[in-house]
Amino acid sequence: MPNREIKLIATDLDGTLLRDDHLTLSPANREALTCAAERGIEVVIATGRSLAAVAPQVLELPFLHYFITCNGSITTDRKGHILRAAPLPLDTTLEILEHLTTMGDFAVQLYADQKMYLSRTDWEHRDSIHLPAFHLKALFSSEESIVDDLMERARQPGTHLEKINMPYLTPEQKAKIKAWLTDRYGDRVRAVSTMECNLELTDRDGSKGAALGALCDMLHIPTAQAMALGDADNDIGMLQTAGIGIAMGNAFPEIHAAADWITLSNEEDGVAHAIHSLLGI
Repeated sequence: MPNREIKLIATDLDGTLLRDDHLTLSPANREALTCAAERGIEVVIATGRSLAAVAPQVLELPFLHYFITCNGSITTDRKGHILRAAPLPLDTTLEILEHLTTMGDFAVQLYADQKMYLSRTDWEHRDSIHLPAFHLKALFSSEESIVDDLMERARQPGTHLEKINMPYLTPEQKAKIKAWLTDRYGDRVRAVSTMECNLELTDRDGSKGAALGALCDMLHIPTAQAMALGDADNDIGMLQTAGIGIAMGNAFPEIHAAADWITLSNEEDGVAHAIHSLLGI
């Protein structure tokens, strides 16, 4: 039987709502979300990206009012007004950035004030450090994203420090970094992966699950009446918080294990399939 009680749909972007090019919103997914919004369901984007990096085809959807970004460290309305924030403390950010420079030759990105930053040194060596193509496109969109020093950018007064991302790591590097973080910070810093090769760091309260719960409270929608869709490690909390947690067909095995239902892959319009199948839209 279709679930008629769902009042909010939270969907991840990369590997979930968007095609594998990280840019394309399919006609089927667009139509399904539009139909849900016309029924009065609140549609929310919940992504590891910053608001500035949300795909244009998604941003143009007129019914989107709220965005959970940077893995849940910040929630805004579509004008960028902050509704909830769980930033990394400055001293923690500086210590992590300093330590990462001693751990190997890999790129480090700082997400601050809803933008992504890369050091000039990493930018000049972008071919050898394997920056993903969609990250390069985001960086190309703003010359301000290339800075001389990430620590200096983090120290700017009034800065909101959302996330530290390492977009390309070897398995050995990931394991070493995670071990150091656990030893140094315990559970105060969250380390999750949105791809097999990356590692994203936020404050422990900067999770999609916590952000979704807080947004539901603000909108007076019980989490039991929320549906969430995702494919990666950073989506687990959101799937567990929502009344219906849906894993994409292309999701990591641990995401399938945490979900209530498994839909088709992102290349097969899995978001639309879930909405049609479970909500009867």
